[in-house]
Amino acid sequence: MTGRNEGGFADLAPGLKLDCDLWQTVAPVRDPETDPLDDSYLEPWLSEVAASGRTVRAVLGYCAGSVFAGVLAEKIGARQTTVPRVVLFDPELVDVPTVHLQFGRVVGNMTTVLTPEEIAELSGAAERLAGQPDVAPATFAAGLYAAFRPIGTTALRRAGLDEDYAGELVQLVGSFMSYLATAAGLDPRPGWTGATVVTSASVTSGLNRMRTTPGVAPIEVADERRFEVEHRDLLRTPAIAEAVAGVLAGGPGEHA
Repeated sequence: MTGRNEGGFADLAPGLKLDCDLWQTVAPVRDPETDPLDDSYLEPWLSEVAASGRTVRAVLGYCAGSVFAGVLAEKIGARQTTVPRVVLFDPELVDVPTVHLQFGRVVGNMTTVLTPEEIAELSGAAERLAGQPDVAPATFAAGLYAAFRPIGTTALRRAGLDEDYAGELVQLVGSFMSYLATAAGLDPRPGWTGATVVTSASVTSGLNRMRTTPGVAPIEVADERRFEVEHRDLLRTPAIAEAVAGVLAGGPGEHA
């Protein structure tokens, strides 16, 4: 329901052969139309880490999640004696095209329940919103969710889901739009300067995209590893897991 058909960290984890626990963040439930989407969004994750008393050795981020990885690593590093290592997979700075793309994937993953007319209506609404002069990513995400909520609810109820479950699934889309909108308002670049970046062969993803996007300042990272795989396969490619395992085996602040 969040437009994801890529490999995930559950695919990557076995190949890392870690001697420590791996925690995966879950996007908090938020409504992009009504909830604040600022630094407070990070607090549930930071509070849980602090309450655990554990030392964080590394923070990994994929796609737009790399924004949160960079910012969280900075904040966690200020609270413990060592700065966590940062590993990013096709990191993205979130802008309106990013939100538009991800919303399109959400709609694309619902073609079994949405009618062609509903798909056309959602696609048209997204195009109109994206075409507004100087529209901000957060405003765009809120507008997309406002367009999606009634159509998605109707489609899921028509498919036989009860009201509560349909509401939960629609809310997931709102939380995903909030996740992207929040990422758009954060600056991860200070946290990326010490990162190892894993780059795919997909020209529309990660550093490949940002290096060819007008107006995006050069992205400074400590190390880049390139692999001839598609973006969607980064986290499920054994050779990448092996390379990342080697990076994580180094001490904080070291780069292989």
